[in-house]
Amino acid sequence: MAKSKNHTTHNQSRKWNMFFAKKHNEKGLKKMQANNAKAMSARAEAIKALLKPGRLAFIAHPKLGKKIRKYMAKGHRLCQPKPKVQTKAEASAPSKAQAAAPAQAPKGAKAP
Repeated sequence: MAKSKNHTTHNQSRKWNMFFAKKHNEKGLKKMQANNAKAMSARAEAIKALLKPGRLAFIAHPKLGKKIRKYMAKGHRLCQPKPKVQTKAEASAPSKAQAAAPAQAPKGAKAP
């Protein structure tokens, strides 16, 4: 029986390429992380100028910020005044009150 080969070069070049790509990708990753940190701090500064101090911790937080901003936006939408819908009886009532009131005379005119 033939002795099996212990070492093979199968798939090795692919592994070398993957290692090379991974090693060189880390440089870009570090740059990206630095840029993200700068962007996050700039965003936090902009938000600080706009908000109450009590809400700052939530808003500036990278993960909680998304949820609290959504929650606050929903609150703002709910706080907007709703247009009042008039019924037929309410709509006709003011017109009768206006008709009953006497018309105003011009400024210079005197009463007869």
